[in-house]
Amino acid sequence: MGMEHYAYVSPLRHKNACLKTTFGITVLVCGLAMDSIAVSLWITVSMMGISVIWGKVRLYDYIRFLAMPLFFILFGGGALFFATEDMRLVLLVTLRAVGAVSAFYFLTLSTPVGELMAVLRKCHVPPVLIGLMYLLYRDIFVLTGVWQSMFTAAQSRLGYADYRTSLRTFGGIGSNLLLLSWKRADDCYHAMEARGYEGTICFLERRQSCRWYDVLAAAGYIAVMAAIRRFCG
Repeated sequence: MGMEHYAYVSPLRHKNACLKTTFGITVLVCGLAMDSIAVSLWITVSMMGISVIWGKVRLYDYIRFLAMPLFFILFGGGALFFATEDMRLVLLVTLRAVGAVSAFYFLTLSTPVGELMAVLRKCHVPPVLIGLMYLLYRDIFVLTGVWQSMFTAAQSRLGYADYRTSLRTFGGIGSNLLLLSWKRADDCYHAMEARGYEGTICFLERRQSCRWYDVLAAAGYIAVMAAIRRFCG
């Protein structure tokens, strides 16, 4: 929910969505292809700086968003170290993964999902696939909202007073979560049908001009990546 909120209030939202998508994907692909620790570090630090300074994302929230994928990345890096005992390889793979996540977060924290769907439509992605992607995305929030309501209700009734009670509460929430989330998703679908849904989801698109200095800044960023790869290896 926090990521969606930042995407809508970000000052970077008003930049051209096609340019941001192209830039984010290009940085992600180049970071993986260049195979450089220095480039991966540059992507990680610079993308965090862009999101925090220009995107107005709180540093604490950015770190919190990054914590979950970082946990799995570090866990995978540890497993790779025990398998190869090559510290440089572990560092390279870990930083490449963190850099890719940082590039993806730049796009997610600056572009609402509706605008991303509009970009996909301009790329001639089938409307059915776009609709499925958006519905799955919204169902994640439906599931999260149901869980949050159940968690708050259980907490207010001292459902986490001790360890045994916490286990019983966790089991109760898990058994009811699927049923309640299914009902909420069904209600959302009926609401869409009542508003004329016929299999295609339409998004309101804002006219966004692609300014020359934005293109120049994106090209300059890619040039810096190439220079770091050339001189730092």
